[in-house]
Amino acid sequence: MPLAPFIRAGKGVHPVVDFDALESYYPDQKPDVWNVGSASDLISWEQLRHWHGIEDPNAVPCDVFVWGKGEPPNLRMTRVGGRPFLPKRISWPTIDDTVTQFLCQFDFRDSRDLTAQTVSRELPGDLLLVFVADQEAVLTADMEKLRFIWVSADERDEDILTASDMPEPTYAFEFTTAWGVRFRTVDVPSKWDAAYDSYDEVSRVRTWMLPVYWATKIGGVPYHSQEIQRTTPPDYLCQLTSIQVSAKTKWPWVNEEAPMHLRPREDGIHDKKNCLMIGDMGEFTLYLSKNGEISVEAACG
Repeated sequence: MPLAPFIRAGKGVHPVVDFDALESYYPDQKPDVWNVGSASDLISWEQLRHWHGIEDPNAVPCDVFVWGKGEPPNLRMTRVGGRPFLPKRISWPTIDDTVTQFLCQFDFRDSRDLTAQTVSRELPGDLLLVFVADQEAVLTADMEKLRFIWVSADERDEDILTASDMPEPTYAFEFTTAWGVRFRTVDVPSKWDAAYDSYDEVSRVRTWMLPVYWATKIGGVPYHSQEIQRTTPPDYLCQLTSIQVSAKTKWPWVNEEAPMHLRPREDGIHDKKNCLMIGDMGEFTLYLSKNGEISVEAACG
């Protein structure tokens, strides 16, 4: 499939963002920061951090994801919606009489070098698949309505569940099908005070957000829409944030060049097929204890 000119394949499991090429492609990007969905969103985060000194040699490395639309080039990749990388021999999760819905999966192989972080520990598998009983479970993080399956990336493609094998969820809800492109960067939780001091009432650029990336990510420091995170919480593994790509910008998805509309229509960023909303732009954060237990925290945005 054609990819944006600033995306590079062959650097690992996931394609990656070439930041120099990205800056060159969008030379007139308006400086501001918000939820990261499109590759173009990364420019302001990185440039404004440099301009305002939101930097620290002890910053916490992380892998942030921007999105391609539809089914991925490799089913193992980090993704939301669509078909999970679930071996046929493993039963689709149910909760009592409720057939769950596949929410997302994370492939951790490209991030294992994030040393001294949970992802660098010995994990129960290469991929973590997340299933939910209903839409409310994503927002409430009700563990009784969540199911998790660890999978090895060594499973053969022919042994993976096909689309026709997938059961209909009991309480299905609509959201985008998308796959992740990786960008290695850092979170800088030591710079919250400096970020707030740099806020300019005239320009209204949201520099106060700069220390911790508001994005789907593996490692680093989880973004929290309700409180400041000054350190990495114990056992933090990865985070899924709401997905909303940029409007009126070329390559809103890394595999679709045509700009998306802002208005509520089928090719708009607010259409359910084109986004994933956790409350009002909230987030879903996963933790893995040393004894292998998963826990989840969610915020509504």
